Amino acid sequence: MRRSWVLAGSLAIATVGCNKNAASKSEPKAVTPEGKMKALDPEDQSLADLAVEVLAKDLGVTKGEVQVDTVRAVDWPDSSLGCPQPDRAYMQVITPGHKITLRVGKQLYFVHEANGRALVCKKQKKPQGAVDAKLDLVWGKMALAAKQDLMTRLGVEDEKVRIASARPKTWPDAALGCPEEGKQYAAAEVEGWVIKLRVGERDYTYHTDLERVIACPAITAD
Repeated sequence: MRRSWVLAGSLAIATVGCNKNAASKSEPKAVTPEGKMKALDPEDQSLADLAVEVLAKDLGVTKGEVQVDTVRAVDWPDSSLGCPQPDRAYMQVITPGHKITLRVGKQLYFVHEANGRALVCKKQKKPQGAVDAKLDLVWGKMALAAKQDLMTRLGVEDEKVRIASARPKTWPDAALGCPEEGKQYAAAEVEGWVIKLRVGERDYTYHTDLERVIACPAITAD
């Protein structure tokens, strides 16, 4: 069974209307296209291990220096696995596989896999929809952090919360469009994303600069 996302590591969540920051620390999770979180299974772990080994060898670093961010199931449009090389021909056949996003320090890397074959894709060819490094974070760690925060606030199960959309946004300061009363913010443009979550017929909005996730507007009891 193929999986769509794997969440690894930890993420700090900042939320408006809360007196202190909340920290979310969890074991890696597999996440379906519908946004449902599941425990990491042996198949996902095996893909992550393969990607770590391939990247560590390519960069000449130890495997311990490589952190797995996400594992996402994809259908590659041809046998190049989404990483075509100049002057080479590829079989034009849909190839099911996975895209694994990894991190060494602050640098993101991508390993593409299909049928046990994995390669480091150093030159990204953006498909329609511009799925790039930032979107990997938005639809991975950031969306899942927002979802976990909303589940906690509303007291609902994860299957009740759907990740509906994400769009880029630039704010005039670090308040991300949701300033806290009495707090001063230096004027400096901050690029980020607006994530929309849906529970039933109601939408909830979170703002992120890819480091923090803020409920905006603040979520209050109905």
